[in-house]
Amino acid sequence: MPFIDRVEVLATGELLLGLKSAGNPIYQYVYREAAGVYWDKDRRGFKSTPMKEWSCSQWFNQIVDIVRTGLGVELILNADVIWLNIPDRDKERIQSENAI
Repeated sequence: MPFIDRVEVLATGELLLGLKSAGNPIYQYVYREAAGVYWDKDRRGFKSTPMKEWSCSQWFNQIVDIVRTGLGVELILNADVIWLNIPDRDKERIQSENAI
């Protein structure tokens, strides 16, 4: 199972769930779900389209759900995850919903 080692809002306004591993070639096909989730090979993570109406925690759940249903891959939040530019409220919600 891939572990999420960083959760970051990029300068572009996209949410990135960075993975501890380098990823898998099948990850690139997540875009086929047409759900605003993409694989960023250079950043080793799944990212959203620019966030507008949804919060970081909503996008986090969207990415995790789409990766699970579309690719059959369960993303796990690492205990020592790095949080970059994530509002405290969203960080707390993500942590509580993912039991770390």
